[in-house]
Amino acid sequence: MAIQVILAAGMLAALFILFLVISRAVGNIDNSLYKLEYMVRKDCDVRLESLELKFKMRAADKKFDELYGPRFSAEDIQNAVDGNE
Repeated sequence: MAIQVILAAGMLAALFILFLVISRAVGNIDNSLYKLEYMVRKDCDVRLESLELKFKMRAADKKFDELYGPRFSAEDIQNAVDGNE
């Protein structure tokens, strides 16, 4: 009878340690997944912001060209090249 009680207590302690280890491992996995999600969202936000900036710059360039004409013509470029020689 005493052997059965000792064996049952030992198994209970082993199960407790097993569940403690499993819960800690699952907690670490959960934290890693949260970090990964944060990093992916941050990367997507940065890329989206970069894309929005590109579109805004293109729209501003287009609006500027509509209002004031092209910044440089082929003749202006050729004159600049000829002037430097």
